[in-house]
Amino acid sequence: MRILHLSKFYRPDPGGLEHVVEQLAEGAAARGNQVRVIAATGSGWIRDPKRRITEPPRGNVVVVRIPTYGVRWSQPIAPGYLPAARWPADVAHVHHPHPLADLSTVLAVRAPYVVTQHSDIRRQLLAKPFYWPLVRHVLHYSAAIVVPTEAHVRACPEIHGYEKKIRVIPFGVDLRRFTPRVHPDRPATFPDGDAPVALFVGRLVGYKGLGVLLDAVRGTSLRVVIVGDGPERAALEARIASEGLAGQVRLAGSVSDEELPAYYQAADYFVLPSLTAAEMFGIVLLEAMALEKPVITTALETGVREVNRAGETGLEVPVGDAAALRVAMERLAGDAALRQRFGGAGRRRVEERFTLERMIEGHLALYDEVRRR
Repeated sequence: MRILHLSKFYRPDPGGLEHVVEQLAEGAAARGNQVRVIAATGSGWIRDPKRRITEPPRGNVVVVRIPTYGVRWSQPIAPGYLPAARWPADVAHVHHPHPLADLSTVLAVRAPYVVTQHSDIRRQLLAKPFYWPLVRHVLHYSAAIVVPTEAHVRACPEIHGYEKKIRVIPFGVDLRRFTPRVHPDRPATFPDGDAPVALFVGRLVGYKGLGVLLDAVRGTSLRVVIVGDGPERAALEARIASEGLAGQVRLAGSVSDEELPAYYQAADYFVLPSLTAAEMFGIVLLEAMALEKPVITTALETGVREVNRAGETGLEVPVGDAAALRVAMERLAGDAALRQRFGGAGRRRVEERFTLERMIEGHLALYDEVRRR
């Protein structure tokens, strides 16, 4: 089967969507399918408007990176995207929101296609009236709309009215990569001593709630390691320095895929203090839970709530409530037995519902069904 993924960006560019596309592409290729990914050149690439980058195939995956003239409202300006999408696929997979991919399904793609609704348009509201007719056209003519949780159906008004074609296929994590070790290595950026350490992993952007996390830590003995990079880094560094938090909060920066499991393993619990519905799922939660770490999340009406079952795999606090977050962190930091109970339940939940194998096989079965119609 020839599978075409239309993605905004692709790894090594950071982001949950990019991670999912990579997992689906490589998983399908490992099972003997031909896979092509079309993506714009992102933050990790030289933007050369004269040159399209077709990377050497990795197995059965070919990645075509389209030169980008810039990014507006989080969307790449890459005119070469449409011609590249004219690959003779058996099925195409559009990853929303992505106007270039939508336009490609209308003007370039000749295969049946499915859409994964990662999230609705949230930041580009001024442009939405112009983009909205195209979105509805693409959803209307799609063979299926995929979401990773039931909460996405409720939290994504854009797909309302198309419930009959919605399929829930949960995202997954590679349990072989995220397997607890008896004697894990401790990254150098972790603080010394035996006191419990919380971990955050993600892009350093406003909606992740890292300002609230610093508010929660200030004036306590709580310790946190923050993994990731992004536009909020300078502001976080300034706050940590001015508020005397350097002994409690460590910014580890970007971490390689090979190193990342060791950070989860070295932590005692995981914190995701997100503030808005831009946090639709949180794959980092699955990674932490797979390594038997209890998690703390906020009460967003998104898929985050379906991943972390409050009181079973971790704790939940009100959105933006630093005092409640502080209480939850102090509770986990002070109770090793509770951490162990939540952590074990989290690993079992991932094994039962959120494995990489289930995710890949679910999508391949859908692709096969779509191309046979």
